[in-house]
Amino acid sequence: NSNFAFIKAWKGDVMGNLIYKGTARNFNPMMAAAGKITIVEVEELVPNGQLDPNQIHTPGIYVNRIFEGENYEKRIEKITTQ
Repeated sequence: NSNFAFIKAWKGDVMGNLIYKGTARNFNPMMAAAGKITIVEVEELVPNGQLDPNQIHTPGIYVNRIFEGENYEKRIEKITTQ
């Protein structure tokens, strides 16, 4: 076990339940469970009850700290023109 797990999720609620987008689903749920202290940055933090329980990838029991990040830059989504 590692001491800390730093995870990025697409959406989460204030209880720490997380939903990932795309390839983040591959390893983020396992990494969140592996750390003794799991710290999560989410793109969107919502109140309790806003997430569909059937869509949650990591339950809040694994999350110790959660915060909403700011100013996301999606570098892979650049428009190229000639």
